[in-house]
Amino acid sequence: MAQQEAYHAIVKALPHRLRVMRMYRYGLRELLNWSANRHEWYPRAHALRAEFEANKAITDRTEIGKMVELGEDLISRFRHWEPVLRPEVPGGTAYSINPEHPRNVRALVNWDMLDPAKRGDWM
Repeated sequence: MAQQEAYHAIVKALPHRLRVMRMYRYGLRELLNWSANRHEWYPRAHALRAEFEANKAITDRTEIGKMVELGEDLISRFRHWEPVLRPEVPGGTAYSINPEHPRNVRALVNWDMLDPAKRGDWM
């Protein structure tokens, strides 16, 4: 819990512009997690962008701070329980499917010579 509080303290110390960009990026990612395909995601992404654009002209710092806090709270509350992961990261769909062979193994077995079903008349 202390680690999470330290993380939130770091995020709150970021400049306002970075916090908003980060919130938009994570919002798009969460919308992608909740969408079954890109065709469902596009209208949701456009709605999120329209919401950000509508609040772009606000200049009151306290109101901006409240809106950023509300947005970050919404994103943290509506996290998907099984997010989409890139295939090559640990836990992704293709992680460790074709693992590398250990570098210290140098024996290459000729299975064609050992498999009697593959032997032809030439043997």
